[in-house]
Amino acid sequence: MSVICEFELQSADMPLCAVAAELNTRLIVDTVVSGTTDEPALVFSATGVEPDALESALLGDESVVEFVAMDSAIVESRYRVVLDTDYVEMYTQLVDRQTYPMGALVTEHGWKVSTQFADRADLEAFRDTCQSSSVTFRPHRLCETEHGGDDYGLTAPQREALLAAHRLGYFTVPRGADLTDLSAELDATTSAISERLRRGTDRLIDHTIASSEQ
Repeated sequence: MSVICEFELQSADMPLCAVAAELNTRLIVDTVVSGTTDEPALVFSATGVEPDALESALLGDESVVEFVAMDSAIVESRYRVVLDTDYVEMYTQLVDRQTYPMGALVTEHGWKVSTQFADRADLEAFRDTCQSSSVTFRPHRLCETEHGGDDYGLTAPQREALLAAHRLGYFTVPRGADLTDLSAELDATTSAISERLRRGTDRLIDHTIASSEQ
C-alpha cells in the first residue's frame, strides 16, 4: 500500500529560500535533475515577478552556482539552476527511492513537498535521513492508497486538478476555463497544472479503458 505525504522541509539554509524571501514570492520546483556531479540541477517556475529582479536575487544567492532562463516573463518565468548545497539532496533522494515526487514549493521558510512513497517504510527512512541532516521534517497530511482502488492510480494533486478542471468547465466545448483559471483556483503555476492534467489523464486511461486490453 503506497503512502502520499505532504510535508515541509525546514532549514535556514535550504536552497532558494533566500530568493523567495527577497522577492516575497514562492517558487514552484518542476523537476530535479541528478547529474554526474555532486551539484544537482533543478527547474523552477515563478509568477508575477520581474525577470530582472529574479535574476538579481539568484545572483545574490550563495547556493546558486549558475542559472539559465528557459522562459522569462512577468506572467511566468522558468529557470534551470545548478545548486551548490547538500540540502537539495533531500529532494533528489526522493527520485532515487521508490517514490513519485509530485513537486515542491519553495518559501522563505523552507520547501513544501508532496510525494507518493511505495510504503511507510520508505517514508520513515526518508524522515530519518532528514533528521540526521539537521533538516526539520514536518508532515502536514498523510493518506494511504491502494492500487486499483477508487483513486484509479491518481496522486492527490492530479485528482484535485482533474476535479477542478471538470468543475470549472475546462473540458467543455467551448471551454469555460483555461489553465490560467485553474492556476488561480489551485494556487499553482500553469505549467504545474498542465503536467498534473496530462499525467492524471494518462493514469485514468491506464486504470480504466486501457486495463481491459492488457
